[in-house]
Amino acid sequence: MSLMLPAQLPAGTTSLPPLGGRLLAAYRLMWWPLLFSALAAVAWSWIEPATSTEILVLRLMKSVVLVTVSTILFRRRGRDPVAAMLSLAFLLWISSSSFDFAAASVWAALVDRCRFLLFALALLLFPNGEWRPGWTRPTALIIVATFLLGIAEAVGLLSSSFYLPVAIACVLAALAALSQRYRSIEAGAQKQQLKWVTLGLVVGIALILSARAGAELAAGRTMPVIGSVAIEGLFQLGIIVLSLGFLTSLLRFRLYDAEAAISRSAAYAGLTLALVGTFAASETIIQTLGQRYFGAGVGDLSGAIAAAIAAVLLTPLHSRISDWAERHFQHELALFKQELPDLLLTLSAGASVKRLANSVLPRIEQAVQSTRAALLVDKRLVAAQGIDVAAARRLLNSWRPPETEEPVGRDDDEAFPLHMALRCPLGGIRGWLLLGPRPDGSYYGKDDVEALTAIAPSLQRTLFQVVEREREEGRRMADNRELRSALGLVSARLSALERLR
Repeated sequence: MSLMLPAQLPAGTTSLPPLGGRLLAAYRLMWWPLLFSALAAVAWSWIEPATSTEILVLRLMKSVVLVTVSTILFRRRGRDPVAAMLSLAFLLWISSSSFDFAAASVWAALVDRCRFLLFALALLLFPNGEWRPGWTRPTALIIVATFLLGIAEAVGLLSSSFYLPVAIACVLAALAALSQRYRSIEAGAQKQQLKWVTLGLVVGIALILSARAGAELAAGRTMPVIGSVAIEGLFQLGIIVLSLGFLTSLLRFRLYDAEAAISRSAAYAGLTLALVGTFAASETIIQTLGQRYFGAGVGDLSGAIAAAIAAVLLTPLHSRISDWAERHFQHELALFKQELPDLLLTLSAGASVKRLANSVLPRIEQAVQSTRAALLVDKRLVAAQGIDVAAARRLLNSWRPPETEEPVGRDDDEAFPLHMALRCPLGGIRGWLLLGPRPDGSYYGKDDVEALTAIAPSLQRTLFQVVEREREEGRRMADNRELRSALGLVSARLSALERLR
């Protein structure tokens, strides 16, 4: 496994180089035997089953996902050193989870130590293999030392039991490096990658810890099959979510949906905890008071009454928790929906159409993270954002307004894939808001479209109010010019008559 990392980095090196030459050959040479070993371990677990069929099915599902993730990383990110370490770690994870650790197998322990080394180093250097912050280098050396300590304990050279707590500390240090790296970089693709992997890590670790807690609570007790399957399901689902978080981040798939995914996950988790807490508290209070005043028979109804209370609170809890999650995890979008109507109200008093557009388009671009935006009124380009007006005109030469009744729609045009119709008070479409793709080339998410739909009424009302005011002012100025011209002619004629006298 040590072939994956250079023995010594050149002075001034800030990141791991792409795999090439012997390193790439060594990676490919290791990947295929590890794949066959993982598949053989899964097959052997079915030939000589040590647990129930239901649990074997769950482990098989996890193995299929990990093999798929590893294969995609191998094929799509073959020269990325971080992706290579994760690909090998996931294959080793399949093999190590197929052994019975209770039997104290030396081979199982060795495989697990190798998996720790690759996974911890990949986590420490994620996503681009950069040695940032500065203390990641000594941390990497500590991870390697911990790996050697684990090997020594596994083969019996040392009788200590320090490996597990030190390994956990190394993983926590890698997570701390990930957090510090996230806070130190500017907004962009790398920050979105870190958001996706953070979501996978948080949800995955939470599921794994929940499974471990359930197993500890059930220790020494007779548990029904459904309980064991539920605990195993939580554990395997945690590993699946964790691996998919890494895969989504490294492939840069829909990077700019990370905030929406985090917001929804937080909302669902909060809603689940709130409903479970409400049900448990209500059942306990109803059962206690009912038995005190109405006898023991009322205890049978406590569960039904508690469930009814939780059902009644479902809608208000969902609304409040969703709003809280959006404010915290989609701050720019929430601020956009809250502040833009007030800004439009202020601008409606005396701003020109151009000033209105130049004030609104940057806020739309920032909120939905578009690469460019353009505003058309009465078939005329009023303003552009993220692209100069001349270039926008060239891109719009071939654009034709779609025949659709939808307020926000998707277009096949690569330059401006999203269009939003702007209707005048009489209902006719007189303007278009056009948005380019997001920085990763993907289309907008559901939350982005809903935010644009939410601000559409105030935007079109203010826009056409300003347009009509400008037209009225233009007509008034034209009338004044004509009047001044007419008065000038009359004055000139009167002057001429005076001279004739």
